[in-house]
Amino acid sequence: MLREFATALKARPAATLLLAAFFALAGVLIGASVDWNSSIAKPALSCAGEYADTLQPQFSRSLQPMQPTAEYTYLIRNTARYECPYYGPDGKLRKRSIDAREHGTAFAYEVSGDETYLLTNEHVAVWPEVTDSRYKVAGVADGCKRVESRLRIVHDEQSEEENQQISIKLIAADPRLDAAILKAGKRLPILPYPLGKSASLRQGNAVEVRGFPLGLLHAVNTGKIVNPYDLDTEQGWEHVDFVIDALLSEGNSGSPVLALSCKTGRLELVGMHHAGYKEASALNVVVGIDQLREFMAKKRRIPRASADGASPGVAERKRLEERLGGGSLPLFAFGGLNILTERGPDRLRYHVYGRAFPVDDRRLAVLEDQPAADRFGELARLFVRGDGGWREPALEALGEEERDLVGRVLDAFRLHMLRVLEHRRLLSHGDSAEDRRRARDISKTLERQTMPERELGANLLDLVERLAPTREGIPIGVQPARDAGAPAPPVLGAETLPTPPAPIP
Repeated sequence: MLREFATALKARPAATLLLAAFFALAGVLIGASVDWNSSIAKPALSCAGEYADTLQPQFSRSLQPMQPTAEYTYLIRNTARYECPYYGPDGKLRKRSIDAREHGTAFAYEVSGDETYLLTNEHVAVWPEVTDSRYKVAGVADGCKRVESRLRIVHDEQSEEENQQISIKLIAADPRLDAAILKAGKRLPILPYPLGKSASLRQGNAVEVRGFPLGLLHAVNTGKIVNPYDLDTEQGWEHVDFVIDALLSEGNSGSPVLALSCKTGRLELVGMHHAGYKEASALNVVVGIDQLREFMAKKRRIPRASADGASPGVAERKRLEERLGGGSLPLFAFGGLNILTERGPDRLRYHVYGRAFPVDDRRLAVLEDQPAADRFGELARLFVRGDGGWREPALEALGEEERDLVGRVLDAFRLHMLRVLEHRRLLSHGDSAEDRRRARDISKTLERQTMPERELGANLLDLVERLAPTREGIPIGVQPARDAGAPAPPVLGAETLPTPPAPIP
């Protein structure tokens, strides 16, 4: 529209003069009628929250000047070779090799010794093991198997010189976050900005994106946050995005997204771009940094219950105990396991049965959940069963990762039970359209939890196997138990499932 308007002015010089005179006169009249008081003339507030609505730091004299930007983003080339079966003219089964190549962006965030760690998208760093209708590779038919792959940092899409490339390795990947950590065997310039808080972003905040669109060149794009919260469950993902209107394209996947802090006047990393809407080139989604922070620090996939499930609190514990005391069946299916919840006067007990339940009704573990002043509860005791019987590991002897896993499992148990019990209540007593809608929403949430709960269940079984005593009485790879013998776990009247469960003594 502006280009058409300028052309019209060039074609009509007389009209231009008349129009200019009109605008000048209008300006005089408006200026005479407006009181240019300083309070009225101030521009709109651009820093109402934690992050600014502009990338210019001049909105406050107290802010520090923006630091010069370092080259910390890199173009990643991921190549793979697939072996594809086919029938030859003689009817015999044969194989052909097909090469695939893709480019994306990664950014370096940590140097350790002579090595550098980089973050990018999982779909940039990992090829599907086998192609099918869901996991497709351009130019490769369905049913082909990956036989080799290679990751490198290159200068641009056309770069083929080996001496200008840097080999990198895949360290960890989390498909649900669409995130992957890579490692280069040399020191590289890293992100010069601190990690921010994606939960503090709001609609209208300005963002900057640095990456390699189409793999052609290093580029900087800017935009605004359109929506600060979007639960992304597409293509097996399970995380929270925020939506921006920066113009991005293929090759930008894995680009760091920065916002300007109102407190310091410096840019902060608030997320990583990972996808865009098919029908809207100016709408792109970003994984919030709050979900990536732990993955980046620990450099491994973190078991978690869900992107949309916060830790329950004291009020949720009271509600759960009331529902359990109201006669609801205290049996729950969780990630392929079965959990029997026992309610007592001072704690909850979660009796964990295996995947073969009820054919095999022996418990695998018992977790005791005692109340806490400021949260739902905390682990009081843990019992695990192995070939050598039962064992109660000393909680203080558990490693940091083991304590972290148990904490996640407890939170997942609690959230799952709360949802199931509420769903049962709505089915039994909910008569309104709103109740039916809420029941459908809870059912969808439970379906979304299936994959992360299976992952947590598998991790719990691995933990039980490591901590449980063997036939020789020695646990695998752990410190000795608190008790030298084989302690008896809390009894449910017997090893079988009681009806109703025996009360806690």
